[in-house]
Amino acid sequence: MIILLIMGLLCFCFAIGYAANFLLIKHQNQSFFSKRLFYPFLIIGLIFSIMSLPFVATDAPKAQADPSSEQLLKDQKQFTSEISRLKTDKEKLTSSLEDVTKEKEKLTKKLENITSEKETIKQQEQTIHELEEKIDKLASSNETLKKENKKANKDTQSSTVQRSAPKDDGTNTGGHESQKEKERIGCL
Repeated sequence: MIILLIMGLLCFCFAIGYAANFLLIKHQNQSFFSKRLFYPFLIIGLIFSIMSLPFVATDAPKAQADPSSEQLLKDQKQFTSEISRLKTDKEKLTSSLEDVTKEKEKLTKKLENITSEKETIKQQEQTIHELEEKIDKLASSNETLKKENKKANKDTQSSTVQRSAPKDDGTNTGGHESQKEKERIGCL
């Protein structure tokens, strides 16, 4: 491609030189300009130069590029792929974070419910404990009342026995009546 560029530049320079020579000769009053020679060299020179410029332009940076710039290009491609991978990871982690946040909210609500149930259970346990204490007090009161009632019954029976016991005024006719009274008192 460089050869094509050199040939194009030579043809173009020849055409320009031929035209300049004609202008200088024209000053000397000689008309010797051949259009058949000028225009083909000019056009071929321009076409070759224009055609070879893109190829030479792309080859020039490669020729001038040092190995470190090639490494930089490779690193840039690698970093670009790494950035795209990190973006996808970020999106996955963001969605995962949203899921975890929702789960945390659910667990927080459950914890609040469990805490309120625990408080209710504590209050119920306290109420049960108070009721058990009342039951114990009532049971001990009941036992005390039973003992007092038995004692009162014994006192009542002994006083009834003393009242109903026959007095010895000498009218006692036999042991038969006192036996009946003892049986009647024992039934009470």
